[in-house]
Amino acid sequence: MENKEKIFSYILVLLTIIILSLNIYFSYKQTGQIDTNKLEEAVQIITDEIKTINMSTTEIPTLTENDEQILEVQEVEDESFELQGDIAYEGDAKHWNLSTDDNPQLTYISQIDSRWRYYPYTSTGDSSQTIGSSGCGVASAAMIIDSIKGYVDTKTLADVFVENGYRSPNNGTYWSAYRAVADEFDIDYAETSSLDYAIELLKSDYYIIASCGNGLFTTGGHYIVIYGIEGDILKIYDPYLYSGKFETSTRRGKVTVSGNTVYCSVDNFRNYANYKQFFCYGYNPNNVETENKTTTTTITNVISNITNTNYQAKITASSLRIRQGASTSYKQIGSYPKNSIVTIYAVSNNWGKTDKGWICLDYTSKDITLNIKKTVGKYRRLARRTILYKNSNLKGKTYSYLPNTQVKIIKKISSTVDYVYVVKTKRYAYIKTSAYK
Repeated sequence: MENKEKIFSYILVLLTIIILSLNIYFSYKQTGQIDTNKLEEAVQIITDEIKTINMSTTEIPTLTENDEQILEVQEVEDESFELQGDIAYEGDAKHWNLSTDDNPQLTYISQIDSRWRYYPYTSTGDSSQTIGSSGCGVASAAMIIDSIKGYVDTKTLADVFVENGYRSPNNGTYWSAYRAVADEFDIDYAETSSLDYAIELLKSDYYIIASCGNGLFTTGGHYIVIYGIEGDILKIYDPYLYSGKFETSTRRGKVTVSGNTVYCSVDNFRNYANYKQFFCYGYNPNNVETENKTTTTTITNVISNITNTNYQAKITASSLRIRQGASTSYKQIGSYPKNSIVTIYAVSNNWGKTDKGWICLDYTSKDITLNIKKTVGKYRRLARRTILYKNSNLKGKTYSYLPNTQVKIIKKISSTVDYVYVVKTKRYAYIKTSAYK
C-alpha cells in the first residue's frame, strides 16, 4: 500500500484538477469560449504534479540487516556471468522504444519504493524475483536515465531489461545492460575498474554506477550510483537504503546519511566498499537540475584515514565511553568497564573500532596476548549464505556459497580470517570466521 505522503499527493492532484476545471468552466460561462491558454496551463500544472509524484523516492523504509541478507546477490565478478551479458549485448537490436520527458533532473530511485517493490523482475517466471528483491540494477539505471535524459518509468525499464536478455536467471542485472543504456540513449560512456579514474570522471561531469561486493553497501553484491563529490567526500544514492542500514557494527562510523544521500570519504570507499567495476555516464550540467530537491547536502562527521587492524586491548579507564564515530562529537552508545578486554578492528588517529563502536585508545593498553583457538584441520559448516574471497585481504574475486556448505580450515590467517578448502567444489579460498555455525 502506498504511504500517506503519496496518497496525500494524489489527493492534491485531484483537487487541482477540480479547481482548474471549475475555473475553465466559469470562464466559459462568462465568455462562451474556452480559454485555450488556461487549458494549456491546467494541463501543464497537472502533468508537472503527476511527474513529481512519479519521480524521486522520498520514503526511507525501516528494515533490518536480515531483510538485506535475503536479497538476491547481484553477481560482481564471474567470467560466465559476464559472457552471458555480452551475448545479450551483441544480440540487442538497440531499439527499446523507451520515451523520456526530456526534462532531466537528478533523481533518487529506491528499489524498495512501494510503487514497484513487488513488481516482477524475472527471466525465469520466479514470482519471488521482484524489483525489490533483485532490481538494484534497474533502479540504478533508472536514476542515470532520469538524471541525464529525463523521466523513464522504472517498471517499464525492468520489463525492457528482461525482454532484451539483461536479466540473469539468479544474479540480478548483467553488467552489459549499462553499455546498452548508453547506446540506447546516446550518452557519453566509459567503463573502468579504477576508483581513481572513476573519480576523475566524476569531477568531469559524469554520473557513475558502481558494482560492489560484500562490504560497506551490501552483504552480497549490489549496484549503487555515485552522483557527485565535494572535496574527498563521495555523494551516493544507494537504491537499497533503509533506516539504520549503516548503524550495524561493521558499517557504523564509515558514512553519514542525510535525506536519501549517503556521504562517504574516498578512503572509506576504497577500503570498505569492495568495488569491482564502474559504469560512467557523461552529462551536461547546464541541462540538468543538479540537486535533488528531496536531498539535504550537509556533510558532517565523516570518518577518514581508517587503518584496518586486529589486536586486543585492555580498558584502563574506570569507564570508557563507546561512540558512534571516531571523535567526541559522536553520540555515546555505551561504555566499557575497567579491565574489559576488547578487540580493535580499525584505527583512526587515536580512536579504535570495536564490535560495538569507537573508543579513545588513550585509555587502553596493548599488553594483551591474542589467543587464537587452534582449529586448523577442523571441518565447519556455513551458518548462512556466505561470500568467500580469492585474496587474504578479503578483496578481489569472490565466490558465493549456500548455508550448510562444509569447509575444512587449512590455515589461520587471523582471529577473523581463515584459509579454507570447500569440500564440495574443491576450491581454496579465504573466509570470515564469523560465517561458521
